[in-house]
Amino acid sequence: MLLYETNHVRIKMKQNRSTKKVIAWCAALVLLVGTVGATIAWLTATTNPITNTFDPSHVSCEVEEQFNENTGLKENVQIKNTSDIPAYIRVRLVSYNKDGDMIVGGAGKLPSDDALNLADWVQIGSYYYCKTPIDAGQPTPELITSYQLEGGQVLEILAEAIQSEPTRAVSDAWNITIGTDGTITG
Repeated sequence: MLLYETNHVRIKMKQNRSTKKVIAWCAALVLLVGTVGATIAWLTATTNPITNTFDPSHVSCEVEEQFNENTGLKENVQIKNTSDIPAYIRVRLVSYNKDGDMIVGGAGKLPSDDALNLADWVQIGSYYYCKTPIDAGQPTPELITSYQLEGGQVLEILAEAIQSEPTRAVSDAWNITIGTDGTITG
């Protein structure tokens, strides 16, 4: 009988240990869920909502010019920074010939350097860059003072703007060099 009682006691002890482990795990799980739930409830009840006050900028520009359709004279070509932040401006001049509504022939003649204000602008590749950033709402210095189009010629002014800060973003995006004073050099 002693052997039976000993085995029976061992089995009972193992069952008691297993039951205690299950009870301990359940208690730990309940405590963990209760703590997390109480923390979330406290944060929700005591935290005031935060309003996002970030106002993203927009960068844009528009061409301002005087053009006489009767004489074909294009004058005072400037680019206005219509952004809400300072921006660098670049322009590409595209010329072609038209006969009525149809484009005819190849590329038209571009203005020569004497028609351009290269004191405030620099040509790099096929673009003209205003050397310094332009404040929001302000125009660039004139790029073209006066240019006489030939019969049937069209001269389009294609302008782009990019925010002036950080200057590394500008130089990387446009593949240009900006000096320490903020002036585009090449």
